[in-house]
Amino acid sequence: MHISLDSALGRQRRLNSVGESVLQIAPSATAAYSLRSLTGGDPKVVRVRRSSDNSEQDFTAAGISSGALVNFVNEIQTLGTVTNSVGNDGFTLTNKSSTGFTATTDTATGVCGWPYTAKAGDKITVSFDAVVRAGTPQFIPRKATALSGSNLVDVVSDSAISVNSTASYSFEFTYDSDDAGSLTFSEGDDNADFDISNFQVTSFKGAGLVETWYDQSGNNNHATQATAANQPKIVDAGSLLTAGVTFDGGDSLSVSGEPVITASSSGVYSTFSVQTIATSEEGYLYGNASTSNGSSLYATTSTFAATNKTSTLDNISRSSGQNLLSAVYNNGDAGLLVNGAGTMTDTGTYNFSAGTSDFIIGNRNGGSASATFLTGSINEIIVYNSDELSNRTALETNINSHYSIF
Repeated sequence: MHISLDSALGRQRRLNSVGESVLQIAPSATAAYSLRSLTGGDPKVVRVRRSSDNSEQDFTAAGISSGALVNFVNEIQTLGTVTNSVGNDGFTLTNKSSTGFTATTDTATGVCGWPYTAKAGDKITVSFDAVVRAGTPQFIPRKATALSGSNLVDVVSDSAISVNSTASYSFEFTYDSDDAGSLTFSEGDDNADFDISNFQVTSFKGAGLVETWYDQSGNNNHATQATAANQPKIVDAGSLLTAGVTFDGGDSLSVSGEPVITASSSGVYSTFSVQTIATSEEGYLYGNASTSNGSSLYATTSTFAATNKTSTLDNISRSSGQNLLSAVYNNGDAGLLVNGAGTMTDTGTYNFSAGTSDFIIGNRNGGSASATFLTGSINEIIVYNSDELSNRTALETNINSHYSIF
């Protein structure tokens, strides 16, 4: 009698079929966040605010991989006509334009320049031609866009660069303050007399911050952060952060819309996360609403801190690489798996509790003063209101094949 091998295999989940996406393997996710496509198409994945002018734009997974996101963040602003400092301490400016001027001064301190907003860590390259007839002028990025006597020495970047001879100049500098506001020339010493022409910003390397991380599950459980100071980064100093959406210990994204976690106390849910935990920091799959409300996915004992580490967690590396973290809650029994290792039934160890609360990515205890924030990066979070144990190997195979975690 012939026994078909296919008949036996048919009773098992076929693993990671060619071209199969995460949400094709297990389509019933309640919420799914990633910087790649989890659907097999090209979904909208993030809304990003750029540091230079606070403009925002949505990007699909292809827009990130193609470089369109980085190009948007690093777009050079248009310079207006040069402006002079006020009062009796400025230059006499002639031939003013968006690309140059002629500046003369006497014994007073003079400064003039173009408004150009930037943030700490932004890198700017400028070029210009100079004709120096007298004095030793300097190029100095400064804070305020309104040039006045009160901010003449309020430098926010690298040391002043001398322009002490007739020549063409090009150099890159890095702002060290969020108050950056102008690209200025100072006379450097008394009686400066010089021309600047063909001035331009040739390169801007800025920051891109996540205003919205879109839910790819189709349930509109989007994660947002309206407060600019608390938005995690996706581009830093002009480069895409390949470790994922990056949190600095004070950033978070709040999930809006319908509650993400809807399992009852006897319910089941699963999570999958790809993240990098900073050295010596507590890490967690994701943060959520305050544990005091009794409806958090994680309670306070569930952090992956050294004081709470068991054999299940011993293979978490906080110092290098990404980790794939998986968890299943089932009638009070919790299991946590790291990079494919661990046990599925570690009863009570992590104090899981199901409920109906929204959650906050990157922040374990909500917005309270005692909140614990993540320092590290997250590439992907997928939440299921179901036990995905039967799909776990296929899901982790798919995730690992993309990120090369283990």
